[in-house]
Amino acid sequence: MCSHFTQDFLPEKNIEESLHKVTLRRYEKCGHKKFLLKEGYKSVDECKVHKEGCNELNQCFPTTQSKIFQCDKYVKVCHKFSHLKAHKIRHADKKPFKCKECGKSFCMLLHLIQHKRIHATVKFYKCKECGKVYNRSSTFTTHKRIHTGEKPYKCEECGKAFNQSTNLTRHKRIHTAEKPYKCEECGKAFNQSSILSKHKKTHTGEKPYKYKECGKAFNRSSNLTTHKIIHTGEKPYKCEECGKAFHQSSKLAKHKKIHTGEKPYKCEDCCRAFTDSATLTRHKRIHTGEKPYKYEDCGKAFTYSTTLTRHKIIHTGEKPYKYKDCGKALNESSMLTTHKKIHTGEKPYKCEQCGKAFTDSATLTRRKRIHTGEKPYKCEDCGKAFTDSAILTRCKRIHTGEKPYRCEECGKAFTDSATLHKHKRIHTGETPYKCEDCGKAFNESSTLTAHKRIHTGETPYKCEECGKAFNHSLHLTTHKRIHTGEKPYKCEEYGKAFSQSSSLTKRKIIYTGEQPYKCEECDKAFNLSASLIKNKKIHTREKLYKTRK
Repeated sequence: MCSHFTQDFLPEKNIEESLHKVTLRRYEKCGHKKFLLKEGYKSVDECKVHKEGCNELNQCFPTTQSKIFQCDKYVKVCHKFSHLKAHKIRHADKKPFKCKECGKSFCMLLHLIQHKRIHATVKFYKCKECGKVYNRSSTFTTHKRIHTGEKPYKCEECGKAFNQSTNLTRHKRIHTAEKPYKCEECGKAFNQSSILSKHKKTHTGEKPYKYKECGKAFNRSSNLTTHKIIHTGEKPYKCEECGKAFHQSSKLAKHKKIHTGEKPYKCEDCCRAFTDSATLTRHKRIHTGEKPYKYEDCGKAFTYSTTLTRHKIIHTGEKPYKYKDCGKALNESSMLTTHKKIHTGEKPYKCEQCGKAFTDSATLTRRKRIHTGEKPYKCEDCGKAFTDSAILTRCKRIHTGEKPYRCEECGKAFTDSATLHKHKRIHTGETPYKCEDCGKAFNESSTLTAHKRIHTGETPYKCEECGKAFNHSLHLTTHKRIHTGEKPYKCEEYGKAFSQSSSLTKRKIIYTGEQPYKCEECDKAFNLSASLIKNKKIHTREKLYKTRK
């Protein structure tokens, strides 16, 4: 390439070399020396092919393509000014072409035209296998591979195959760790442009996708589509192995790995393996301590966006998910799904070790850890390890003394929302969990489960030291301390330690003289709940005696 081109139009060496390669690759048959450009031009846009160039070169550059246009931001060569203009729009992040039908915006008119076919009644390509219709031959070709199982695009690094070239390109970035898409706001980098676009909405708070039925808004069209299915109850994606249906294809793909046992994503820190990259990314934050999701009102930060969403609801008190049959309102869609199973009695997740079935996969995972003895969550303060991340969080709060969940009724504070929720039932008197055998009702499901064992005589929790068995895991934990001599609950006032938290609470009440348990019948106050119960029985016996008289 001649010196006029390199000196006058490409001041940066790396851009010069890149454009040199790009141009030669496209027009390599013309040769290196024969590619000449006129002198005296200030920009590549003005530069024309020199007339003294060979005939072969002129054949490569028709009169309609006699100009070279270069993008300032990236090394991209265009031969039409319209092409360059369209290319630059992508970098500017502008989407001037809007669909009147659904409001979706595009950076190019061509993309809008292609999109409009979705709304058009005429659809050209129909799949004989499943009857699905497509308006593009390329999309139809890709779809057919779902039925045939064809995966022509293979990764040379790990051998994994894909049905789309774009999926292979994205996958390669896992190996190279390349993240070419960077957020100008916070500097965070991503391996996909679509993820960057989604991330940007975190800063702007933009939620352009609104559902007319309930008024809920979303920052992604895919989230709106998923949300719609909650209302319709549609689950179009079915597992051929077990018949289970899902409302998202990604959920089905994830579920299939349960059957195959495939866990391709491995953590380098603890060697733990996962079925998908997103779970691995979230898991890594346990090691790094990264908490990228911050709530501006209280300044609290979280490792997961879902935890931030749940936390926000604590402040607003919003419970948008309501079950029609019993009218119960919940603050999470996952809780609604789990609650539905109480009514249906459905327990699809079964433990192969002991045969016990559960309503959700998370509980099954925790159950499996009882059998394997795995405790992946370790407290850095006391070295204690746990099977559940939630228990680790509670343990950490014991050390810090943090109690973020406060009862509005009596002002009592708790380390976790579940304990607060249970505590509230003391004030409301709500006992939603009833025993079918004796009719006794409880304010906790775990208490009902433990109570049922009185009727069945089941004692599944056995002490390895002395062989004594218990009907509750908590009783076993407390019992083990007899053998170990462990007393984790220490009184800060007098330094005395206890094996049970209830013993410490009782001791504190004795020191303070506090009597929080009051009898409504005689206004007498007690420092222990057990004493209040005994007092209530006196009143009950008195009433019975008077009735008999």
